[in-house]
Amino acid sequence: MANNKLFVMIAIFLVGMLVLGLFAIGGVVIFGTINRQAARPTPTATLAVVKLPATPTTTSTPTATPLPTNTPLPTPTNTPVVQATATPSTVEGAPELSGQAEEPIPAPTWTQAPEASVAAEESTPDTGIGGIEMILIAVGLVGVLFIARRLRTNS
Repeated sequence: MANNKLFVMIAIFLVGMLVLGLFAIGGVVIFGTINRQAARPTPTATLAVVKLPATPTTTSTPTATPLPTNTPLPTPTNTPVVQATATPSTVEGAPELSGQAEEPIPAPTWTQAPEASVAAEESTPDTGIGGIEMILIAVGLVGVLFIARRLRTNS
């Protein structure tokens, strides 16, 4: 019988902690809305704005801009185009004619630069446990209490 009293005391303590937590959350919500209402500016009486007539200002008249001249384009000339020629490569096993072997030129490789990601909205990311998760955890803990109680009474 002494073990049952200890279990009941622990269960009452846990339920009391849950109730205190709910009161704390309620207090944060209530006092948070009161603080937000106090931070709002109160409307004050202001004088009516009188619209004054526009004062005339002197402006300079635009000067005439010269028209663009028709510059003739240069005439194309018949310049011969130099064709790229393939350089002969050495065949394996054949002796080299020159004293040094030419090193192959590596082909350039293109890598795409990473794009900068801009957040759609500047806000703090959601972290931790939300409201629904807290409720599910509380229900699970109460369920564990009842299951443990059933197992203790049946054995």
